[in-house]
Amino acid sequence: MKLIANLYATHGLMLLCVAIAVVLSIPEARGRVMAAWRVPVAAALAVLSALILIAYPTWGELKNPALWAFAIGAAVVGVVRGYWMQLDVDHGSHLVRLTKAQDGIAFAIALFVLVCLEIASAILAPSGQPTAELGLSILAFFLAGRAAAVVWRARNEPQTDLLDRPPPPVEE
Repeated sequence: MKLIANLYATHGLMLLCVAIAVVLSIPEARGRVMAAWRVPVAAALAVLSALILIAYPTWGELKNPALWAFAIGAAVVGVVRGYWMQLDVDHGSHLVRLTKAQDGIAFAIALFVLVCLEIASAILAPSGQPTAELGLSILAFFLAGRAAAVVWRARNEPQTDLLDRPPPPVEE
């Protein structure tokens, strides 16, 4: 019974992380102005959900070189994608706008679907089940690489005023 409780707690935490990542990715998919922290936090939550699945039931599962090779490859592809993204940055207000960035929400939704499938397979066939470790790792580490490149680039992008404020009154 304790194993089942741990299993479902682990899956519940994975689902929560991925659901929050999806919600955080919505403004970027629409090309809206958003707080700069949203992109890296969504990626970090996606990676956390993948690591939770990989590490369950023991931390020894993290020693899988083939899985890490795919994850690193996905992160490199994500860095390339993040480097070539079009973005506007408001340094003073810590805001960013990513244009043509529907891949973030698409990957976050794909992660959500994989976690739901993982939970369903854990409920229906608790022993000897195949896991979605590879898929979660590829998607999550792509998002992590993409977020790292966006954060890195945002530091050097020129200032763009993203807030629609009226100009301050002129004192005479």
